[in-house]
Parts: sequence; C-alpha cells; structure tokens
Amino acid sequence: MTTLATNYYLYYLSYDMVLSILKYGISEGLAKLAPFLTTLYVAKYLSPELFGKYSLIVVLFEVIFIFVSFNIQATTRIDYFKETKKKFNLIKQNHIAISLLIAGICVLSVVFLPKSEQLIAIVLIFSALFRTGSVFILAIFQCSKKVNLYILSNITFVVILSLSVIVFLKLGYSYYSWLYGMLTASGIQFLLTLKLYGATSFLSFWPKKVTFRSLKWAFASAVLFMPQAIGWWFKSGADRFLINKYLGLELLGNYSLAFQLSSILIIFTTIVNLAVLPFINENLHKRNIVIVFKTLTLVAIFATLFAIALYFTSVGILNYFYKQQYAPAQGMIAYLCISNLFQAFIMIFINVLYYEGRGKYVAKLVFISFFLQFLINYLLLSHFKMSVNAIIISSLFFNIAVLVGILRNINDIFPFVHGVKNADK
Repeated sequence: MTTLATNYYLYYLSYDMVLSILKYGISEGLAKLAPFLTTLYVAKYLSPELFGKYSLIVVLFEVIFIFVSFNIQATTRIDYFKETKKKFNLIKQNHIAISLLIAGICVLSVVFLPKSEQLIAIVLIFSALFRTGSVFILAIFQCSKKVNLYILSNITFVVILSLSVIVFLKLGYSYYSWLYGMLTASGIQFLLTLKLYGATSFLSFWPKKVTFRSLKWAFASAVLFMPQAIGWWFKSGADRFLINKYLGLELLGNYSLAFQLSSILIIFTTIVNLAVLPFINENLHKRNIVIVFKTLTLVAIFATLFAIALYFTSVGILNYFYKQQYAPAQGMIAYLCISNLFQAFIMIFINVLYYEGRGKYVAKLVFISFFLQFLINYLLLSHFKMSVNAIIISSLFFNIAVLVGILRNINDIFPFVHGVKNADK
C-alpha cells in the first residue's frame, strides 16, 4: 500500500474508529469510573485500616478470577479472527469445561480454610464464575463490533455493583460490602448478557464434545496466557499482601487509594485498546504494518499526555477531599503515575506479539519479570525495611524492562529501520 493510499485508508477509517473509541469510552469509562468513585466513597467512610482489608478482598477476587476464567476473554479475541466457526465453537466448549472444573476444585478446596473464611471464598468463586461467562460473551460482542450490546451489559454491571456496594456499606457490612456487591452485580450481568446474546447461541459453547484430546488442545492455547496473568497479579496484587504484612494496614489503605487514583491511566488505556484492537488485528492480518504502528504510537502519545494531567488531578483530589486522612498517599502518586505510564505502553504494544503468535514469549517475559519484582519487593520490605515508594520504583524498573523486551521482539518481526516501510507497500 502506498503512502497516499495509507493516509487515504486511515482518513476514512478514522471516523469509525473515533466513534468506536467514544462508545467504548462511555462503556468502559463508566465501568471503571463508577467503581473508582465508589471506592473513593468507601475510603471516606472507612478507616485506612478497614480500607486496607477492603482492598485485600478485591485482590483475592482478582486472583480467583484469573484461574476460573483461564483467560477466556484473551483467547476469544484471537481465536475469533483466526479460527473457523466450527473450530472456534469446539475450542470454547472445552475452555468452558476447564473453567467449570477449576471452579469445582476451588469450591471443594474451601473445606481446608478456616470457617470464618469459607463463606468469603465461596462467594468469590461464584462471582468469578458469573464474570467468566459475561466476559466471554463480551469478547464476542467486541470482536463482532456489537458495541451497543457491549455497552449495555457493562453499564448494567457497573451501576449494580456501585449501588450494591453502597447499600451493603450502609447496612453495616463494612469492608465486606464489595464482596456481596460483586456477587449481586456479576450474577445479574451474566443473566442480562445471556439474554442479549441468546441462550440458544450460548448453549452452542456448552461442553458437549469434550475429549481428552480436545481438552488438551484448548488448555494448551489458554495456558500460554496464565504466566502473564499470574505475573500481572504478582505485580499489582501480591504487593498489597507484602505491604499489609510488613508495613501495616494503614499504609496499605494509603497505597490502595493512591494506586486507585493513578490507575485511571490504565483504565484509559484499556478503553482505547478495546476500540483499537479489532482494527489492529484486522490490519495485522492484511499486513498493513505502517497503519498498525502509526495507530499504536498515537495511542502511546495520548497515554503520556493523560498521565501528566492525571498526576495534577490526583494531587488535587487528595488535598481537597481527604486532606490529612490519607496524607501518605500524596507522596506515592508521582511514582505510581510514572510506573503506570510504562505499564500502559506495555498494554499498547503487547497486542502485536499476541497476534503474531508470540504469546509464549510474552508469558515468560511477564511472569519472570514480575515474579522477580515480587521477590525484590519482599527483600526490600522484610530485610531492608524500605518504604512503599521503594517498591513502586521497583515496579517502574520492571515495567521498563518488560517494555524493552516487547519492543525488541516486535522489532525482530517488523524491523523498523529498513523493513517497515517496504512491508506496507
């Protein structure tokens, strides 16, 4: 494709892409912003110690969801474009079988927990199972460009989650309010999404043709994403347990609030990724390489500008709404915004490697890097008695390391200096 044709193609696709970004922006913005605002509300009415416990329940759900969903949304976004309809259905039947099996094992394992924690675990497992069904159908909506259905399901989920958390908080459930709010919202969203997609259509993915060979096939494609998913949890979730153990619940509450504010950048990147990903995969399929990297670079520039604005906004929010209640959080914001900016860059460019079949490389890179980050943070807190900012700087270092590894691998596929322009002609 010539340069003139490339610009022509970009021009006529820009309106559709901007419209999709706006639609996804409304959906994902509300989906992420409403819980964010709800969390700020909860933080105002809970002490830093109780808010620290609240954040630990959220992190526990994240790790359970990683295993129960078994990355069904990630594999669906790739399989939808790469596989025939028959093969796609077979893969998803077996993937759902794996999710049900993992959920069943988790429920049985609850007997080994203290009685005081058994109910919490069961509620989290069923919430994760409902969310798995919802995100699977949402991934299909995204790939088939059924943006309006995606938006309706997401907005319903987030409104019910936010209202439920506030209601349970008012009823005196304290830091358990999110636990029961998630069960309520995830259950209702799954029923709504099932209705929007069609129960009959969904039943075509129900495990009917499960054999050891087909199960192994589905497992092999999904398990490639597990080290990455666990690696990301090591990055953002495991640190909270370390902070709780070595620095206390009060500092954990401050860190959680500061992280929540700075994570708006990740929300922004997620929104844009959702809108751009089908466009990126389509042009990778057509080998329109220049269009792909022009788009990704533009998203990275917007993320940088957004991070700068976010820092000043976050400082203002902490000063105006919380004053001295969460004073230590103010010293963490700058480091977190910088660290999350490089995480946003990772999210932007990693899509290319997934499409090009480099999932195994990504999984190893992310898991090893963030597991090492976890070990270093453990040493920083347990042996050297360092502050929270030390582990945030550690996070920044490993974000940069992962980004360099991703860009180098992309350069192996599409050499930027000599090959990209020629590849797109």
